[in-house]
Order: sequence, then C-alpha cells, then structure tokens
Amino acid sequence: MRMSSMENIYDIEDNLLLKTYVKRRIAIVSGNGSEVYDEKGRRFIDLTSAYGVALLGHSNPVIVEAIVNQLKKISSCHGSFYNDARADFLREISYFTSRFFSRILLVNSGAESVDLALKTAFKKTGRSKIVAANRSFHGKTLASLSVTWNPDYKKGLEHVLNNRVVFSEYGNEEDLKNKVDKDTAAIILEPVQGEGGVRIPPEGYLKAAREIASDKGVLLIIDEIQSGMRRTGPFFAFEREGIVPDVAMLAKGVAGGIPIGITLFTEEVSTVGETGFHTSTYGGNPLACAAGAATIRLLREAVTEKDVEERSRKFSNRLEELKGLRIVREVRIRGLMIGVELRIRAKPVVDMLADRGVLALTAGPTVVRFLPALNIPLSLIDEACNVIIETMREYESKLGSSTATG
Repeated sequence: MRMSSMENIYDIEDNLLLKTYVKRRIAIVSGNGSEVYDEKGRRFIDLTSAYGVALLGHSNPVIVEAIVNQLKKISSCHGSFYNDARADFLREISYFTSRFFSRILLVNSGAESVDLALKTAFKKTGRSKIVAANRSFHGKTLASLSVTWNPDYKKGLEHVLNNRVVFSEYGNEEDLKNKVDKDTAAIILEPVQGEGGVRIPPEGYLKAAREIASDKGVLLIIDEIQSGMRRTGPFFAFEREGIVPDVAMLAKGVAGGIPIGITLFTEEVSTVGETGFHTSTYGGNPLACAAGAATIRLLREAVTEKDVEERSRKFSNRLEELKGLRIVREVRIRGLMIGVELRIRAKPVVDMLADRGVLALTAGPTVVRFLPALNIPLSLIDEACNVIIETMREYESKLGSSTATG
C-alpha cells in the first residue's frame, strides 16, 4: 500500500521497525551525485555516501541506465543457471582482480562474504581459531560478529561468540605473531580500519602479517569491504604493501548502491569450493551484476586512481586547518577514508554538521568520519570543508578552553 502524503515517515519507521538503529531525525528521500534531499526538499552534502555504498554518487546516470535496462530483461537468475549479466560483471571485475585471485563467489552482503571467508579458512586448514584485531569491524551476522571487536555488539551472545577468536593489537607485528598458534586457521585484518576510527597501520604491517601467515601455515584474509574499489586510491588497499592475501572480500560500493558481496580466492585456496560449499538464492543476481559491471567500467574509464588522489589532497589541504584546534587530536586520511579524531564526543559535532547541511558519520565515540563519493566535485569539497571548519571552531569556542583541552 502506497504511503499517503499525510502519513509521517518518522512515526511509521519508529512504530514498525525493530529498534536496532540509532536513528537520526533526517528522512532522505532523493539524491543526485553527492547531494541528497529530505522530505521537505532540504539539501545536504553527503560525505557518507550511504556508508560507502554510493561509491560514485547517488542515482549515477550510467548505473541507473544499466539497472533499468536489466530490469526490462530479467532481474533474477539462480547461480545454477548461466547468465549474460553475471558473465559481463565477472569479466569486468577480473580486470582488477585477476592479478591476485583466480576465483570469485558472488553473495549478497559484506557480512556474508566474511562468513564465507571464515568457512574457507576452517575447511582449508582443518583448524578452528581465528586471529582478528582490536577495533575491527567485519559485520554483524553471527560469524562475522565473532571477529568484530566491539563488545557492545555482542551483549547477550557471549556464550556463542569469541570462544575461538583472539584479538591482537592492530598495527603491532609482534603481538600479531604471538597470537598465532598451531590452532589458528586464519588472520583477518582490514588494511584501514573504518568503523574502528579510520586507523591506518604502520607501513610494513600488512607485509608482516603476510609473512606470519605463510610461516605459520594459516590463511591471510583481508577485508576490503570499505577500503576497496579505489576508496584509498588503488583498487585494493593491500596493493600499497605489495602483498597478496589468500582471501579478500568486497561489498558496499561494488554495485553503486545495489546490494552485493564478493569473496575472492587464490587458486590454492579455491580448491575448497566444491559443489554445495556455499550457495545463495540472490547471489550474483543479474540486477546487481548489471549495476556492478557499470560501476567497474566507470572505475576503469572515468574515475581513476588519480581522481581519488586529487580529491584526497583537497580534503587534506583544507582539513589541515583543523589541526590548530584544541578539540582536534588527529586528522587521518587514506584516499577518501577520512577520520577526524576529537578530544570530545563526536556525535554532537556530527549532529551540528547535519543541521548545517553536511552529512558525516561517527567511527567510535570520538571520531568524525567522512566517506565521500569518489567523484565528488571539488567545489562541493570546498563547500563542505568550509562548514566543517566553521562548525568545529564554533563548537570549540562554546566549550571553552578548560573543557576542550581534556
């Protein structure tokens, strides 16, 4: 039944949805590029890209055209049948992945792709323990939640989680080495921790993790769900360290806003993939694949690594002005993953930014996070940064010197 103009969006969601989200009192009803609009027509600059999903902006015309054309043909086709849209997507993404991985499995989400990676490690090694990192985030399904660090997400589930997961200090090679033992099936790491606060590890950390995994006979799983797809510049963030993991995962922006998850396997590890190992009704559906193929073609032809680097430099140069503020502890930027760590709670600042027309995210209690679309116009970066700088200066002024220096 279509919602009438008199019905209240907020009341309907509040009354019917399970209350698992911390809701923000903004109803986003449309978007174009890096700008979105609420039900009253108010404009926001979106520096969240819907948590990294709208990789190339909202309602990207090339992706929209691909989706509409595919809908006119067929939208669902189980993986037990062959399909032209799926084959087209696999060919397109292999342009970026075939240097590292020989096999791909298409699923529905990032969390499912993590579950599949863990299944692969357990089956391939015959071992039962995973080493993850503190501040990690890999999803909230039962298996992906087990390797997600935040204990708040696990309340009431402790009796079924963490029995075989050990957390190491992110960025600490020695601690990682000490945590891996004869029962370890895999090490799972994010090359940049997004939800954990846009944490960038020391140079050489991923290379050390690769060496530890190879030496101990365990799999190295790299979670590129947020950092992949040129988010940090190269297609995979792990490319900066010159390594190849045994398994990697992509999701979020792969299909420009349509749900999809991808698990990638080296040839040696792909031998676990016998018939029935992991299947999914919607995995690799033609609609997501058509959107994904269009997204990949844009990354090949229109939104290059240089484009991401140019926008990253723009943010870096503008946000340099924040470093003189007492409330700002650190500004961390890797490509278009941007974190501003504060000495105060981040949520009031994020709310204040939204009131002024800029949408941002938190990443932990004290980090303001920005995940803009890779093709955000430079003029919008300037406009947004003006608001960010002015807002943080004003917030610091309101706090007073004694509170801000805590």
